[in-house]
Amino acid sequence: MRSPDFVKIAEAHGHLGLRVTKRAEVEAAVRQAQQYKGTVLIDFRVEKEDSVYPMVPAGADLQNMIRRPLANPVEMTEVGDAE
Repeated sequence: MRSPDFVKIAEAHGHLGLRVTKRAEVEAAVRQAQQYKGTVLIDFRVEKEDSVYPMVPAGADLQNMIRRPLANPVEMTEVGDAE
């Protein structure tokens, strides 16, 4: 079963519909939506293997949400541990 064309559905209801198929398009689509003076629907097409955050594991509560890992995590040390 194929997904409906959400962009066409939005446009049929008089709204702006945008489709994002690449990571590089995300920022431009969000900016366009922020500047538009009406309702906007953004259809984000995500690869099955891509990581989408935040994630909630199947059967888990929202409290168990998995957030995007930090790109450059900073190691925390206890005061007095540094030599």
